[in-house]
Amino acid sequence: MWGGGAGPSLLDTKGHTEFVSSVTFSLDGSRIATGSSDGTAKVWDARSGTPLLDLKGHTGEVWSVAFSPDGSRIATGSRDKTAKVWDARSGASQLELKGHTGMVNSVAFSPDGARIVTGREDWTAKVWSAGPGTP
Repeated sequence: MWGGGAGPSLLDTKGHTEFVSSVTFSLDGSRIATGSSDGTAKVWDARSGTPLLDLKGHTGEVWSVAFSPDGSRIATGSRDKTAKVWDARSGASQLELKGHTGMVNSVAFSPDGARIVTGREDWTAKVWSAGPGTP
């Protein structure tokens, strides 16, 4: 991460074994999620860079990561044609969204956290229920 202007990096997160394809902050700014071509997503403490969670379960590169508005869940999109929803505190897999015919390269939660939209390179997007625990 970079501070204002052209200064030095404020924090380095190291732990992925291949390139990082997606990054996001939790809404409260306390955590960072990263997705990687190594097939994992990771969650980091945004102040210290300490790794908090390793989200494993995709069989392809993770192209997109997103926190739910309340910070309780993380969605990931992957080359394996799925999106997954994870508990952002424990790292437990909560939901797998299947239905795309190619890689899921974008994921986002609705403002109320009840839905997820996924996109892929065939010019399509799908809207899904965000699953258990949604309002």
